[in-house]
Amino acid sequence: MRLDLAYLGTHFEGWQAQDAVRDGGGTPRTVQATVEHALSRMHGIGLRIQGASRTDAGVHADGQVAHVDLPPQAPRVPVAGMRRGLNALLPWDVRVLSASEATPGWHARFDALGKRYVYRLRRGEHLPPFEGLRETLASPRLDVGAMRLAAGRLVGRNDFGPFGLAGAPKKTTVRTLVRLDVEEDGPLVVVVAVGDGFLRGMVRRLVGTLLEAGLGRTAPGEVFRRPGPTAPARGLTLEKVFYRAG
Repeated sequence: MRLDLAYLGTHFEGWQAQDAVRDGGGTPRTVQATVEHALSRMHGIGLRIQGASRTDAGVHADGQVAHVDLPPQAPRVPVAGMRRGLNALLPWDVRVLSASEATPGWHARFDALGKRYVYRLRRGEHLPPFEGLRETLASPRLDVGAMRLAAGRLVGRNDFGPFGLAGAPKKTTVRTLVRLDVEEDGPLVVVVAVGDGFLRGMVRRLVGTLLEAGLGRTAPGEVFRRPGPTAPARGLTLEKVFYRAG
């Protein structure tokens, strides 16, 4: 079963379910565990889901994809009622956009061909209380032209190891960045990143590097030699996961 999800990451400790914190702490609130709890209540048995992207704490999604393998003993819930039933059980900040039958063996993560992330920056002195939940405040003097020049240097197949966060070992840190666009819409500056895969924290580090270029602290030609800081999670949204048609 395929589930397409949207969530506001503000009050979640990321996607991946975690064990209870030691020394008397509670279990961190995660998207995966929240959806699994709703699924298990609906079916009356414990169920696990796998997501296409393990978004970090505070990161949002408009197009996260997950799958659940329902065992033979699980009650058969009609696909048409799966979305409505889950949304009735889920909290306000996570929603099932659609539910559909998946081909046997299909995997939300391993069958993904690529992903599109969007990062929203607002130039100014403050963030609006509502839109600001998904935006990061940026300097009014941000040079978008310099950001675009820097973005052009980052596109392509490269070793993005310096742009990943520690603690997520990979067999290879080479990735193909298909697009890294910098778009303007009034005070908003929107960074769109499309690639075949991303290291943990990579998009936020790319945005941090573009910000350094936009503030004149890093020349566009130095982006691989001088990656910028990691941009805050609140501005990042997983917008789409790509799969083969059919």
